[in-house]
Amino acid sequence: IMNRKPRNSKDGVFAGGMAFDVFYQGVLVTLLTLAAFFIGEFMETGKWAFMNISECNEGMTMAFLTMSMCEIFHSFNMRSQRGSVLAMSFGQKSHNKVLFGAMVASLVLTTAIIEIDPLANAFGFTPIGLTEYGISIGLAFSIIPLVEIVKFFQRLAAKKKN
Repeated sequence: IMNRKPRNSKDGVFAGGMAFDVFYQGVLVTLLTLAAFFIGEFMETGKWAFMNISECNEGMTMAFLTMSMCEIFHSFNMRSQRGSVLAMSFGQKSHNKVLFGAMVASLVLTTAIIEIDPLANAFGFTPIGLTEYGISIGLAFSIIPLVEIVKFFQRLAAKKKN
């Protein structure tokens, strides 16, 4: 970070490629969430057709779990706009421990909302099986390698530019 020039104080929040990052990352989260919904719908009904949303409880539950955990996993990506999450050290800095703790707490609380009947009923969710849970977590986790791929090409482009 110290090797980079400081940002211009007059630059806006979306300067330096941030607008593109916000856009494509939002699209990725949306696509992963929709994929979870459609997979859940298929697992519940045996059809890929878009049905009445209120009749697809597994799809809605899987979409919620995927979206929630996708944002948590994505927070690891956002520790650096262009740097690789793989190159950053985990566990050496206290904020990494706090971030990891927040991820675990979010996973536990999100699971509680889905699996504890009074909470699930209050939010309109249905308990899901381990297969559905694994698919949702897998889809959510995929945000890390997807963003890493884009960051890799952004770093390559920046090297060629300099």
